Amino acid sequence: MRFIMDTDVPVPTRDGIALASNIWRPADERPAPVLLLRTPYGKDDVASYGGNRPNLFALLAAGYAVVIQCCRGTARSGGVHVPHETEAADSADTIGWLREQPWCDGNIGGFGASYQGAVQWQSAELLQAIAPTFATADFYRAPWYSPGGAMSLHTVLTWITANAAGEAMKAGAVGDLPEIMRQQFDALPTRDHPVLAKHFPWLDTVFAHPDRDQYWQQLAAAAKAPALSVGGWYDVFIDETVRGHNERLVIGPWTHLSTDYRGANLTEAHLRFFDQWLRGKPDDSAPVRIFVMGIDQWRDEPAWPLPDTRRMDYFLGDGTLSGTTLAEGSLTYRYDPLDPVPTLGGNTLAADAGPRDQRPVEARDDVLSFTGPALADPLEVTGHVSLTLFVSSSAVDTDFMGKLVDVHPDGAAVNLCEGMLRARYRNSLSTPELLAPDRVYELTLDLSVTSNVFLPGHRIRLDVTSSNFPRYDRSPNTGGVVAAAGKDDVVVAENTVYFGAARPSRLTLPVIDRGPAG
Repeated sequence: MRFIMDTDVPVPTRDGIALASNIWRPADERPAPVLLLRTPYGKDDVASYGGNRPNLFALLAAGYAVVIQCCRGTARSGGVHVPHETEAADSADTIGWLREQPWCDGNIGGFGASYQGAVQWQSAELLQAIAPTFATADFYRAPWYSPGGAMSLHTVLTWITANAAGEAMKAGAVGDLPEIMRQQFDALPTRDHPVLAKHFPWLDTVFAHPDRDQYWQQLAAAAKAPALSVGGWYDVFIDETVRGHNERLVIGPWTHLSTDYRGANLTEAHLRFFDQWLRGKPDDSAPVRIFVMGIDQWRDEPAWPLPDTRRMDYFLGDGTLSGTTLAEGSLTYRYDPLDPVPTLGGNTLAADAGPRDQRPVEARDDVLSFTGPALADPLEVTGHVSLTLFVSSSAVDTDFMGKLVDVHPDGAAVNLCEGMLRARYRNSLSTPELLAPDRVYELTLDLSVTSNVFLPGHRIRLDVTSSNFPRYDRSPNTGGVVAAAGKDDVVVAENTVYFGAARPSRLTLPVIDRGPAG
């Protein structure tokens, strides 16, 4: 397939800003369906094209026109970049412009990962189909905050540090770069990042909106389009990937920075998907493809959640997990915001994200571990994991953190999925309510999703604590503005987890039982 490439094509917007775009179109110049990728990472950086998720040249060989555009205020586009705030309007203007071009047949789809995927959700009502990889339609729930209301501090500061460094270089403020890199996670108050805010002032906006208020609500994408949603079990966006799923879903054993997508056939999946929605070609492949950890196998499924899911409760006891309620009791630990439990693997933007042995953090006094017996038979857990806790706290606000762990016969404790609940958001992310100290509350934590077979000899473990830093910011336990709390503005919380028939704290797992084949 021969194609024509035009670089730095200025696409006009309603306020006169030009968005720089690279355009590949079939050389025969017949109208073709268009695939659009809008990116803040630079249209000329081939790494931002998605690699093999999907392969750009495979899309061109299939006869699609492809447009890669710099978002407003980034790389070669004009204007000022304020994340998310102008993407809906700029996407609409770009899509309208594309439909006026003689080489566009009027059918337009979107693709791309991370921020590029979020942009697709914001323009979904104008596109025939979208293929967001590692992305979200609700920017509060991911990546800036979380389904439980705690700030995703590692993601916020990692992403904004990279962008602030780019802005500093463009401004010639090279002397600021060492300070930008030093200003990472340990600052208290949490919002005390003046150099980051100087070069990327949107950081202050994130700190100014800790609740899911009108700012986040009006940014959230409500429109739907047929979507090929691609996620990773250890990606920061996985909760929103499955929450936004409506047509086709692929989930691999990936982190946000993974580069190995063997077995997923993502380029082929994109082509089948776009051929269906932009060219009217039927696609009879399975709508869901997942990687099952533990047995390390790809598997096709008819729907998500899996139709044969059986939800099973595992009740907490004195350090144990059991299929039946155990004797009444409680366990108490001290959560000190100045000595938080460190993040070890999991769903972050870091290079060491993913599965890691949790024994170093489980050895701490402020981590409670509840472990089941060694399994005689394999047990598959695939789907949404939840945790019900009966708790009290000496503080008016604190966090509760749950983590599902696969304990191997040699003792290695490998994390699978996790979730945090800031107690003030137990009833609503937009309307916080403080706790009455020492009163017992029933809380429900969303521990995200996973797919794993616990093999014979392995044990199921649940870790409970009140911090996971810097994956999440630290609750100061005072009920005040979390980001404004300094070292002298925090209190130590005595947090208690109750169990037994009257207060049945329990881990609820989505179990799949298909016999020996798994």
